[in-house]
Amino acid sequence: MHSLVLTELLRRATEGDAAAANEVWSLVYRDIRAMAASAIAGEARRDEFEPTMVVHEVYLRLVAQPEKKWNSRRHFFGAVARAMEHFLIDAARTFSRKKRKAIFVDQSIAELSAALGDTQTARTGEEAIRLLEQVAMLENESPEAAEIIRFRYVFGLTNQQVASALAIPEADVAGMVRFGRAFIASALERQDG
Repeated sequence: MHSLVLTELLRRATEGDAAAANEVWSLVYRDIRAMAASAIAGEARRDEFEPTMVVHEVYLRLVAQPEKKWNSRRHFFGAVARAMEHFLIDAARTFSRKKRKAIFVDQSIAELSAALGDTQTARTGEEAIRLLEQVAMLENESPEAAEIIRFRYVFGLTNQQVASALAIPEADVAGMVRFGRAFIASALERQDG
């Protein structure tokens, strides 16, 4: 899909053009569904969620936003990533209340925990929430790093896939991933210490 076409459709959609909004969703549906499938790939989530349901939840959260000004493909997919992250946090909280110590965390969040050197990989909803809250804190320090960490660990994309989705060099993605992980690890140490 050509980025300029999507950008123009996003501009028209934010101005209230319903036909453009429908066309945006038809163009990006497969991409968002693939991201949702990756985000819920863990064993624990497979029984509760399915990608189509997650995409619909993200859609509802996006259209409910009072300020829907997406000026580029990257900006739009960043909003999608935040909406999905919020959905997953809400789901983790609900799951955690139901089953205090039950396994909830999928492979991508577990991978972030392992990358931070956590020998007891995050396995409960509460631990997942704690990690995702640090990603939100990272956004205050570096919105770009937070965006990349979301794509890398919430969606479970590889560095190469993130670079392609955001149209930036893979080396920049790798650098931001290292920075983001270091920031989160440091923040967690301060919380624990």
